[in-house]
Amino acid sequence: MRPPVLITGGAGFIGYHLARYHCQLGDSVVLLDNCFKNEGKVDQSFQELITEPNIQFILTDLTQSLLDINVGKEFSIVYHLAAINGTRLFYEMPFEVASTNLLSTLNLLEWFQSKSADRLVYASTSEVYADAGELGLLNIPTNEETPVVFTQPTKVRFSYGASKFMGEFLCLQFGKKSNVPTSVVRYHNIYGPRMGNKHVIPEFIARMEKNEKPFRIYGGNETRAFCYIDDAVEATYRVATTSSCENEIIHIGNSDEEISIESLAKLMMGRLGKESEILECGGRSGSVSRRCPDVSKLQRLTGFKARINLKEGLSRTLDWYLSRSAL
Repeated sequence: MRPPVLITGGAGFIGYHLARYHCQLGDSVVLLDNCFKNEGKVDQSFQELITEPNIQFILTDLTQSLLDINVGKEFSIVYHLAAINGTRLFYEMPFEVASTNLLSTLNLLEWFQSKSADRLVYASTSEVYADAGELGLLNIPTNEETPVVFTQPTKVRFSYGASKFMGEFLCLQFGKKSNVPTSVVRYHNIYGPRMGNKHVIPEFIARMEKNEKPFRIYGGNETRAFCYIDDAVEATYRVATTSSCENEIIHIGNSDEEISIESLAKLMMGRLGKESEILECGGRSGSVSRRCPDVSKLQRLTGFKARINLKEGLSRTLDWYLSRSAL
């Protein structure tokens, strides 16, 4: 039997789905998370997951030292996903977002110095490109060679993107220093069931169900290319298990269906049978006008291509959220 998989942030959105994926493969999985600090993490789905015989859940705060945690010394894959996320939080609590993300990474790497793994995978974000567009450096679709730019530290939205970019640097340099093959994945607008309540799709669902009129949107002309969680998880696993992805930065997303925020709202209203005037309230500071990844590197290195289109993915997501609201 191969060594277990370790997932930090295992009670979060991507972490939970990734853990379930590995569980279905028959892998032993160790989850680290301080799930009680964030709403929506301790739910029936997660409780059911951690009752699986090949899942070990450790409740811990990664902003504190992990040196007392003893779960063995060898892992097949270490996925570092733990972070504070959610666009509203970038603006509301920027210090906590940045400090938590950096401390979690530093503490994990300190703990990991006495361990070994076939691969360390660090979960980063398309937010690292947030200011490149302002300087005319952001090509669409965006490839991994696009410059990462942070113009001034006064932009609170950088709390997430800058902390994740520094995490990329730390993990890649740790990997070189410690001879641990490392991969960085930059997620682009991943969505799906159990993604919490702080992202655009679940926020729209909640407000549409309350029949908000007029329906407020921010940056309605801004476009995003959304990627369904099942595709994102499979792509992440392929990166983690493909030798050509060692020491590489790789985009994970779906470039096929870029859509404006206004069109997304209309599409969701149609699916929910809602009607409302849409009120444009202006874009948020630091938000990019377009976001669409170039995923050709992912496809070239792993052979992976997203399979679930936006209509199908939204249908699954809406059904999941609506079934919970009726409980």
